Amino acid sequence: MRKLLDLLFTWPPFFYLLLAVNFFGSLYGFWWYRHQFMETNFLFWPFVPNSPLAVLYFFIALLFFQRGKRSVFWEGLAYFGLIKHGLWTVAIISTYYLAGRTHPENILLWAGHLAMALQAVLFWLYYGLPLTYPLAAAIAVWYLFDDFLDYVVGIHPYVDTSAISLGAVGGIALTYSVILTGAYLYTAWRHMKS
Repeated sequence: MRKLLDLLFTWPPFFYLLLAVNFFGSLYGFWWYRHQFMETNFLFWPFVPNSPLAVLYFFIALLFFQRGKRSVFWEGLAYFGLIKHGLWTVAIISTYYLAGRTHPENILLWAGHLAMALQAVLFWLYYGLPLTYPLAAAIAVWYLFDDFLDYVVGIHPYVDTSAISLGAVGGIALTYSVILTGAYLYTAWRHMKS
């Protein structure tokens, strides 16, 4: 596995391909949220497009990698968001599928969001994530606050509540946030020990 990742991560076109895919994926994501932007107070706009923002954070992190540098801040924001929102979307669309909602766009969204989570996991495994406790906590608070806005204030992504309850949707999001918060704090602890 490590040899395959070495091959992939040292192949220059790989980063250019990821930059292009994440750039256009982020643009598509912001466009997908266009109706929700129009229906949401602009003060909440930074919290509306969950997945596109995570993809944008990763695009920025990739620009640092491309220049032979790293930004743990952008990597940390990106990996948390890509894994959380990627797997959240996979879970929700899988529920739609089980309920008989087999819209073709959902299949593409399912695959794209699984790829979001996968790229974050691969980068995290390959490069590590040298988090400090304050940074790990700040990133976790950002995403937990986003959960609060989504499911208490009510600016969550559009969901087909005939296929899954809003309580279950929020529970899935919070579960991923709590798991990733634990993983980030553990990662910071490991980094501080080394």
